Amino acid sequence: MKLKKEEIMQEHSNRIAIIMRSFNDIDVIEQTLAAVSRQRGVDFTLWNFDSTSTDGTLGVIRRFNDPERILLNDSATYNPGRILNESVSVSEGEVIVFLNSDATPTSDHWLERLIEPFADPNVGAVFGRQIARPDCRSLFVKDTERAFGDGDIAAGWVHFFSMANSAVRRDLVTRFPFDTRIQYSEDIEWSYRLRRLGKRIVYVPEAEAMHSHNYTLRESYRRQFGEGLADAWIYRRGEVSDNFALCFLAPFGMEILRDLGWAANRRSLDALLHTIPLRFVQKWARWRGLRNGSHIYATG
Repeated sequence: MKLKKEEIMQEHSNRIAIIMRSFNDIDVIEQTLAAVSRQRGVDFTLWNFDSTSTDGTLGVIRRFNDPERILLNDSATYNPGRILNESVSVSEGEVIVFLNSDATPTSDHWLERLIEPFADPNVGAVFGRQIARPDCRSLFVKDTERAFGDGDIAAGWVHFFSMANSAVRRDLVTRFPFDTRIQYSEDIEWSYRLRRLGKRIVYVPEAEAMHSHNYTLRESYRRQFGEGLADAWIYRRGEVSDNFALCFLAPFGMEILRDLGWAANRRSLDALLHTIPLRFVQKWARWRGLRNGSHIYATG
Protein backbone atom coordinates (compact mmCIF):
# COMPACT_ATOMS: atom_id res chain seq x y z
CA MET A 1 0.00 0.00 0.00
CA LYS A 2 1.35 3.42 -0.94
CA LEU A 3 1.63 6.09 1.72
CA LYS A 4 0.40 9.63 1.26
CA LYS A 5 2.95 12.41 0.92
CA GLU A 6 2.36 13.65 4.47
CA GLU A 7 2.80 10.14 5.85
CA ILE A 8 6.08 9.52 4.06
CA MET A 9 7.46 12.84 5.33
CA GLN A 10 6.47 12.01 8.88
CA GLU A 11 7.79 8.47 8.60
CA HIS A 12 11.26 9.59 7.52
CA SER A 13 11.48 12.73 9.68
CA ASN A 14 14.74 12.63 11.69
CA ARG A 15 15.69 9.39 9.98
CA ILE A 16 17.34 10.78 6.86
CA ALA A 17 21.10 10.90 6.55
CA ILE A 18 22.72 13.05 3.86
CA ILE A 19 26.15 11.73 2.94
CA MET A 20 28.39 14.22 1.16
CA ARG A 21 31.76 13.26 -0.28
CA SER A 22 34.31 15.93 -1.13
CA PHE A 23 37.87 16.52 -2.28
CA ASN A 24 39.30 19.99 -2.96
CA ASP A 25 35.93 21.50 -3.84
CA ILE A 26 36.50 24.96 -2.41
CA ASP A 27 34.88 26.66 -5.43
CA VAL A 28 31.47 25.07 -4.92
CA ILE A 29 31.11 23.36 -1.55
CA GLU A 30 29.97 26.40 0.41
CA GLN A 31 27.20 26.96 -2.11
CA THR A 32 26.13 23.31 -1.78
CA LEU A 33 26.25 23.24 2.02
CA ALA A 34 24.26 26.47 2.21
CA ALA A 35 21.61 25.01 -0.12
CA VAL A 36 21.39 21.88 2.03
CA SER A 37 21.00 23.94 5.19
CA ARG A 38 17.98 25.72 3.66
CA GLN A 39 15.98 22.55 3.01
CA ARG A 40 12.38 22.63 4.25
CA GLY A 41 9.77 20.03 5.05
CA VAL A 42 12.12 17.23 6.13
CA ASP A 43 14.55 16.81 9.02
CA PHE A 44 17.92 15.24 8.31
CA THR A 45 21.44 14.70 9.59
CA LEU A 46 24.43 15.71 7.46
CA TRP A 47 27.57 13.55 7.30
CA ASN A 48 30.70 14.78 5.51
CA PHE A 49 33.34 12.43 4.16
CA ASP A 50 36.35 14.36 2.88
CA SER A 51 39.40 12.92 1.12
CA THR A 52 41.75 15.13 3.17
CA SER A 53 41.32 18.28 1.08
CA THR A 54 44.15 20.80 1.04
CA ASP A 55 42.43 23.81 -0.54
CA GLY A 56 40.30 25.04 2.37
CA THR A 57 37.34 22.72 1.77
CA LEU A 58 37.60 21.28 5.27
CA GLY A 59 37.41 24.73 6.84
CA VAL A 60 34.13 25.39 5.03
CA ILE A 61 32.72 22.00 6.09
CA ARG A 62 33.54 22.71 9.74
CA ARG A 63 31.43 25.87 9.58
CA PHE A 64 28.38 23.84 8.57
CA ASN A 65 28.76 20.56 10.44
CA ASP A 66 29.74 19.15 13.84
CA PRO A 67 33.19 17.51 14.20
CA GLU A 68 31.78 14.08 15.04
CA ARG A 69 30.03 13.96 11.66
CA ILE A 70 33.10 14.95 9.62
CA LEU A 71 35.26 11.99 8.67
CA LEU A 72 38.45 11.90 6.61
CA ASN A 73 39.89 9.37 4.19
CA ASP A 74 43.11 9.15 2.20
CA SER A 75 42.73 10.38 -1.37
CA ALA A 76 45.73 8.27 -2.44
CA THR A 77 43.91 5.03 -1.62
CA TYR A 78 40.40 6.21 -2.44
CA ASN A 79 37.98 3.56 -3.63
CA PRO A 80 34.43 4.85 -4.16
CA GLY A 81 32.66 1.62 -3.25
CA ARG A 82 34.62 1.22 -0.04
CA ILE A 83 34.04 4.81 1.07
CA LEU A 84 30.32 4.59 0.29
CA ASN A 85 30.02 1.37 2.29
CA GLU A 86 31.89 2.90 5.22
CA SER A 87 29.76 6.04 5.10
CA VAL A 88 26.57 3.98 5.26
CA SER A 89 27.89 1.94 8.18
CA VAL A 90 28.68 4.94 10.40
CA SER A 91 25.75 7.22 9.53
CA GLU A 92 22.23 6.95 10.87
CA GLY A 93 19.03 7.05 8.87
CA GLU A 94 16.56 4.73 7.22
CA VAL A 95 16.92 6.71 4.01
CA ILE A 96 20.44 7.52 2.85
CA VAL A 97 20.81 10.53 0.57
CA PHE A 98 23.99 10.79 -1.47
CA LEU A 99 24.88 14.30 -2.59
CA ASN A 100 28.24 15.20 -4.07
CA SER A 101 29.78 18.35 -2.70
CA ASP A 102 29.73 19.85 -6.20
CA ALA A 103 26.04 19.00 -6.78
CA THR A 104 24.18 22.07 -5.53
CA PRO A 105 20.41 21.79 -4.93
CA THR A 106 18.49 24.53 -6.74
CA SER A 107 15.41 24.51 -4.49
CA ASP A 108 14.66 24.65 -0.78
CA HIS A 109 12.38 21.66 -1.35
CA TRP A 110 14.97 19.53 -3.18
CA LEU A 111 15.19 16.95 -0.37
CA GLU A 112 11.44 16.79 0.08
CA ARG A 113 10.96 16.05 -3.61
CA LEU A 114 13.79 13.54 -3.71
CA ILE A 115 12.38 11.20 -1.06
CA GLU A 116 8.71 11.34 -2.10
CA PRO A 117 8.90 8.17 -4.26
CA PHE A 118 9.71 6.07 -1.18
CA ALA A 119 6.00 6.15 -0.42
CA ASP A 120 5.99 3.16 -2.76
CA PRO A 121 7.57 0.23 -0.86
CA ASN A 122 8.90 -1.27 -4.08
CA VAL A 123 11.07 1.79 -4.79
CA GLY A 124 14.64 0.97 -3.83
CA ALA A 125 16.47 4.06 -5.05
CA VAL A 126 15.80 7.45 -6.59
CA PHE A 127 17.93 10.02 -8.36
CA GLY A 128 17.32 13.65 -9.15
CA ARG A 129 17.83 15.84 -12.15
CA GLN A 130 21.19 17.48 -12.84
CA ILE A 131 21.65 20.72 -14.74
CA ALA A 132 24.86 22.27 -15.96
CA ARG A 133 26.57 25.09 -14.11
CA PRO A 134 26.70 28.53 -15.78
CA ASP A 135 30.37 28.08 -16.71
CA CYS A 136 29.85 24.67 -18.32
CA ARG A 137 31.15 24.26 -21.88
CA SER A 138 28.54 23.79 -24.57
CA LEU A 139 28.83 20.07 -25.36
CA PHE A 140 28.88 19.13 -21.69
CA VAL A 141 25.71 21.21 -21.31
CA LYS A 142 24.20 19.19 -24.14
CA ASP A 143 25.30 15.89 -22.57
CA THR A 144 23.76 16.85 -19.23
CA GLU A 145 20.47 17.86 -20.87
CA ARG A 146 20.37 14.62 -22.87
CA ALA A 147 21.11 12.36 -19.89
CA PHE A 148 18.63 14.04 -17.57
CA GLY A 149 15.96 16.47 -18.80
CA ASP A 150 12.54 14.85 -18.57
CA GLY A 151 14.16 11.41 -18.42
CA ASP A 152 12.67 10.11 -21.68
CA ILE A 153 15.98 9.62 -23.54
CA ALA A 154 17.82 7.86 -20.71
CA ALA A 155 14.79 5.62 -20.15
CA GLY A 156 15.63 3.94 -23.46
CA TRP A 157 19.21 3.10 -22.46
CA VAL A 158 20.29 -0.24 -21.01
CA HIS A 159 20.48 1.43 -17.60
CA PHE A 160 21.04 4.88 -16.16
CA PHE A 161 21.53 6.22 -12.64
CA SER A 162 23.65 8.86 -10.91
CA MET A 163 24.69 8.74 -7.28
CA ALA A 164 25.68 12.44 -7.28
CA ASN A 165 22.10 13.43 -6.40
CA SER A 166 20.27 10.36 -5.13
CA ALA A 167 18.64 8.51 -2.23
CA VAL A 168 18.44 4.82 -1.29
CA ARG A 169 16.88 2.65 1.39
CA ARG A 170 19.35 1.76 4.14
CA ASP A 171 18.18 -1.83 4.42
CA LEU A 172 18.90 -2.43 0.74
CA VAL A 173 22.32 -0.80 0.62
CA THR A 174 23.26 -2.69 3.80
CA ARG A 175 22.16 -6.04 2.38
CA PHE A 176 23.66 -5.28 -1.02
CA PRO A 177 26.79 -3.13 -0.49
CA PHE A 178 28.68 -1.31 -3.22
CA ASP A 179 31.15 -3.27 -5.28
CA THR A 180 34.74 -2.40 -4.34
CA ARG A 181 36.27 -4.16 -7.35
CA ILE A 182 35.66 -1.23 -9.70
CA GLN A 183 36.98 2.32 -9.57
CA TYR A 184 34.31 3.89 -11.79
CA SER A 185 30.52 3.56 -12.19
CA GLU A 186 29.97 2.05 -8.75
CA ASP A 187 26.56 3.73 -8.75
CA ILE A 188 25.61 2.18 -12.09
CA GLU A 189 26.71 -1.28 -10.91
CA TRP A 190 24.82 -1.05 -7.62
CA SER A 191 21.57 0.33 -9.04
CA TYR A 192 21.59 -2.10 -11.96
CA ARG A 193 22.04 -4.98 -9.51
CA LEU A 194 19.14 -3.61 -7.49
CA ARG A 195 16.96 -3.35 -10.58
CA ARG A 196 17.71 -6.93 -11.53
CA LEU A 197 16.43 -7.91 -8.07
CA GLY A 198 13.08 -6.37 -8.96
CA LYS A 199 13.33 -3.02 -7.16
CA ARG A 200 12.18 0.17 -8.86
CA ILE A 201 14.69 2.90 -9.66
CA VAL A 202 12.88 6.24 -9.97
CA TYR A 203 14.02 9.45 -11.65
CA VAL A 204 12.76 12.65 -10.00
CA PRO A 205 13.26 15.66 -12.32
CA GLU A 206 11.82 18.00 -9.66
CA ALA A 207 14.73 17.19 -7.29
CA GLU A 208 17.22 19.32 -9.19
CA ALA A 209 20.89 20.05 -8.53
CA MET A 210 23.60 21.90 -10.48
CA HIS A 211 26.38 19.49 -11.32
CA SER A 212 28.75 19.50 -14.31
CA HIS A 213 32.43 19.26 -15.23
CA ASN A 214 34.54 20.84 -17.95
CA TYR A 215 36.79 17.87 -18.65
CA THR A 216 39.92 18.30 -20.73
CA LEU A 217 40.50 15.77 -23.50
CA ARG A 218 42.97 13.92 -21.28
CA GLU A 219 40.47 13.85 -18.40
CA SER A 220 37.71 12.74 -20.77
CA TYR A 221 39.85 9.85 -21.98
CA ARG A 222 40.71 8.71 -18.47
CA ARG A 223 37.11 8.84 -17.29
CA GLN A 224 35.60 7.17 -20.35
CA PHE A 225 38.23 4.43 -20.34
CA GLY A 226 37.51 3.77 -16.65
CA GLU A 227 33.77 3.68 -17.25
CA GLY A 228 34.23 1.36 -20.22
CA LEU A 229 36.31 -0.96 -18.08
CA ALA A 230 33.56 -0.91 -15.44
CA ASP A 231 30.90 -1.55 -18.09
CA ALA A 232 32.62 -4.79 -19.01
CA TRP A 233 32.05 -5.99 -15.44
CA ILE A 234 28.59 -4.52 -14.93
CA TYR A 235 27.19 -5.86 -18.21
CA ARG A 236 29.20 -9.08 -18.28
CA ARG A 237 26.03 -11.06 -19.11
CA GLY A 238 26.09 -9.64 -22.64
CA GLU A 239 23.87 -6.55 -22.26
CA VAL A 240 26.39 -4.44 -24.20
CA SER A 241 28.76 -5.30 -27.04
CA ASP A 242 32.43 -4.44 -27.47
CA ASN A 243 32.08 -4.74 -31.25
CA PHE A 244 34.12 -1.95 -32.88
CA ALA A 245 31.35 -0.81 -35.21
CA LEU A 246 28.61 -0.92 -32.57
CA CYS A 247 30.64 0.47 -29.69
CA PHE A 248 32.82 3.05 -31.45
CA LEU A 249 31.95 3.86 -35.06
CA ALA A 250 28.16 4.13 -34.73
CA PRO A 251 28.16 6.08 -31.41
CA PHE A 252 30.91 8.38 -32.72
CA GLY A 253 28.99 9.24 -35.88
CA MET A 254 25.61 9.58 -34.21
CA GLU A 255 26.95 11.85 -31.47
CA ILE A 256 28.57 14.18 -33.98
CA LEU A 257 25.29 14.44 -35.89
CA ARG A 258 23.44 15.25 -32.66
CA ASP A 259 26.13 17.79 -31.75
CA LEU A 260 25.83 19.53 -35.11
CA GLY A 261 22.07 19.81 -34.80
CA TRP A 262 22.35 21.10 -31.24
CA ALA A 263 25.09 23.58 -32.20
CA ALA A 264 23.01 24.94 -35.08
CA ASN A 265 19.96 25.30 -32.87
CA ARG A 266 21.95 27.06 -30.15
CA ARG A 267 24.25 28.90 -32.56
CA SER A 268 27.22 27.54 -30.65
CA LEU A 269 30.60 27.89 -32.36
CA ASP A 270 32.24 26.18 -29.38
CA ALA A 271 30.14 23.06 -29.97
CA LEU A 272 31.00 23.01 -33.67
CA LEU A 273 34.74 23.27 -33.00
CA HIS A 274 34.75 20.85 -30.10
CA THR A 275 32.60 18.00 -31.38
CA ILE A 276 35.06 15.91 -33.42
CA PRO A 277 38.00 15.89 -30.97
CA LEU A 278 35.81 15.42 -27.90
CA ARG A 279 33.62 12.68 -29.34
CA PHE A 280 36.57 10.81 -30.83
CA VAL A 281 38.34 10.77 -27.48
CA GLN A 282 35.19 9.80 -25.56
CA LYS A 283 34.04 7.01 -27.86
CA TRP A 284 37.51 5.65 -28.50
CA ALA A 285 38.32 5.55 -24.79
CA ARG A 286 34.99 3.94 -23.93
CA TRP A 287 35.48 1.23 -26.52
CA ARG A 288 39.08 0.60 -25.43
CA GLY A 289 38.02 0.32 -21.81
CA LEU A 290 35.15 -2.02 -22.62
CA ARG A 291 37.37 -4.11 -24.90
CA ASN A 292 40.12 -4.41 -22.29
CA GLY A 293 37.61 -5.19 -19.57
CA SER A 294 35.96 -7.87 -21.68
CA HIS A 295 39.30 -9.67 -21.99
CA ILE A 296 40.04 -9.28 -18.29
CA TYR A 297 36.72 -10.60 -17.06
CA ALA A 298 36.56 -13.34 -19.68
CA THR A 299 39.82 -14.77 -18.35
CA GLY A 300 39.42 -13.85 -14.67
